[in-house]
Amino acid sequence: MLHVETIEGARLAGNLLGNATARPLVVHLPDGYSESSDRRYPTVYLLHGYVARALSWTQGPMLAAGTLKPPIGDVVADAVARHHAREVILVMPDGWSRFGCGQWVDSPVTGHFEQHLLHDVVAHVDATYRTIPEAACRGIMGISSGGFGAWHLSTRNPDVFGAAALLSADALFEVTQKPFFYRYFDRLHPASPSGPIDGDIDSYMCYGLSQAYSPDLAAPPFYAGFPIDHPSGDVVEERWQRWLALDPVVSWASRLDALRRLRGLLLDVGANDEHGHHYGHRVLSRRLAGAGVAHDVEEHDGTHTSRMFERIAFALGWLSGVLEA
Repeated sequence: MLHVETIEGARLAGNLLGNATARPLVVHLPDGYSESSDRRYPTVYLLHGYVARALSWTQGPMLAAGTLKPPIGDVVADAVARHHAREVILVMPDGWSRFGCGQWVDSPVTGHFEQHLLHDVVAHVDATYRTIPEAACRGIMGISSGGFGAWHLSTRNPDVFGAAALLSADALFEVTQKPFFYRYFDRLHPASPSGPIDGDIDSYMCYGLSQAYSPDLAAPPFYAGFPIDHPSGDVVEERWQRWLALDPVVSWASRLDALRRLRGLLLDVGANDEHGHHYGHRVLSRRLAGAGVAHDVEEHDGTHTSRMFERIAFALGWLSGVLEA
């Protein structure tokens, strides 16, 4: 059963982009869920990637990112049939921002998306559906920007999320994020940055990521503090350090206690990821292993999103195995 509703995101109020506070929320209930039953279920939160929305999970079948996108119910059914997933309540919140995604972090420009998820969404879901409202029974997963969000939220809030699955997650920003700026600047030359270019995803990434990671409140109307200087291409060190503080290959060191409290952590990525996310996953895995942090690693033969839906199904099976029922 698929429930689509709208919830009020009080923690998003006052954001400088005017992003809506009323947000769609998609909830997939297991086949065994019925109003007449008193059975409670573990919960898994699925975070979308850049430029997507919560409602994107309901729009199928369609061709998306070169892949045939099935309805989310079919993905869940595949998780049960092929990966022995137990029944869970699957929650799909909305992290969209005017220039792409709020990256599931708190920013005065895009909105306080971490607080929104923790206090608006989780509280609503636990009050509305028959969840088991404990961290040991609540997992989080995501793809790309959503994978970064799953990392960020779980490793800062292990009392809320007991396990996390990262699918092609943003990491190793030096390799996966910096190139957006150089490509954008090359396309602009000899002009100066004055906002995203229609149809140019690199330019949207530059503004959207900067609004989330290094917002500049003194630079309207975009409020985006670029960590790369134009036209020199030099690093703006203070801003870049703010990005690195969020980069999983760096932030793990300050989150060791939280990481050790998780019941499980999955790193899943394609070996042919065109954005280099496989290197981010490999570096992160190596550093976690060196610190003695237990985690599972899966590297498949796909690209960034070519096997996204089967990997979601796999991760649902994995999460249902590590969460308490």
